[in-house]
Amino acid sequence: MSIVVSTPDVVGERMAGPGIRAYSIARELGNHFQVTLVARLDSFRATGEPFEAHSLGSSEASRATRKARVIIGQPDRHFPSGSGREKKFVFDLFDPVVLELRELAPYRSGLRHAIHMRREWGRLLGALDRGDLLIAATRRQIDFYSGIRAASGRDMSGWLDRWIELPFGVDEQPPSGASSIDSSSSPVIVWGGGAWPWLDPGTAIEAVKLLSRRGVRCRLLFMGTLRPNGDRSQQGRWHELASTVEEAKDLVSWNEGWVPFGERSKWLRGAVAAIMLHHRTTESVYSIRTRFFDALWCGVPIVATAGGFVADLVANEKLGVVTEPEDVESVAAAIEKLIADDGFRRTCVSNLERVRPRYYWSTIMQPLVASLRRWL
Repeated sequence: MSIVVSTPDVVGERMAGPGIRAYSIARELGNHFQVTLVARLDSFRATGEPFEAHSLGSSEASRATRKARVIIGQPDRHFPSGSGREKKFVFDLFDPVVLELRELAPYRSGLRHAIHMRREWGRLLGALDRGDLLIAATRRQIDFYSGIRAASGRDMSGWLDRWIELPFGVDEQPPSGASSIDSSSSPVIVWGGGAWPWLDPGTAIEAVKLLSRRGVRCRLLFMGTLRPNGDRSQQGRWHELASTVEEAKDLVSWNEGWVPFGERSKWLRGAVAAIMLHHRTTESVYSIRTRFFDALWCGVPIVATAGGFVADLVANEKLGVVTEPEDVESVAAAIEKLIADDGFRRTCVSNLERVRPRYYWSTIMQPLVASLRRWL
């Protein structure tokens, strides 16, 4: 069976969540089927991979799409329409884009953003109608999309049978190589990358400043600023944080651009904690936070804001500390605990190692592989 995995995101040396997910799905499915990855390829070669890869919009990509029996991807404007009675469509709805767009509104042109929102809602409703198979990252996301479909008045009979859960994953091969972080003078807290409006880097910066005033030494490191796909919508957030960062320039640093995919473990492995904070928004309830999985892979304890998949997992499995939204004192206390309490931190690391196999790509992909086999 020929399968096309499609993404509008960049796949190459530097990748954000959607690109990593499409690449990882193509790689795992390539062990079972004939697979072609269609993406914005950036210095990427499929040599040694179990799939072919073609650039989005190329004639090779169009030919692979026409021949494909199954097309998998997010319901974006680049999703191949295809044709033919035998073609199956699998929509990956792991990223609640319509909720993210609500938070981006203050940073974008009013009319243009409203048009974008309308189109995204149309694509989402179309995917919920059209998908032969629908993928969500969590059960909570399935409930969210079910509510949207029910509110639209569409038929629900048998519709829930189309869903499978497929969270994000981690490689089975453990990270290797020396850390790029020098933590000999001050423990390092790593922010996974980006400053989207629904995220809360400001509280992380203020917490590090508070600890410094109390004599607790640590540094906050941002792994990335601008996404590799060229989306500059988070620049406004960095501008807002400029004065805060300037006041804490001895405590806060960041990587210009985006950390290469193959080097992300080098930035994490020397850290005492990975920090993932967000504001109290609807997006935070239904998100999965793909950068959490890098910390899980590298065995780095988590400081996370309450609400959503990551916080629930951190709390239930004791992988770190969960804090309240926008609570500087709570975040500072969590960081200090992971720095000062070696026994607690070792327990968190042990729990991360225990939980990690649950999220191997080969494990979480089993329901999708089984579903695709039924179409053979």
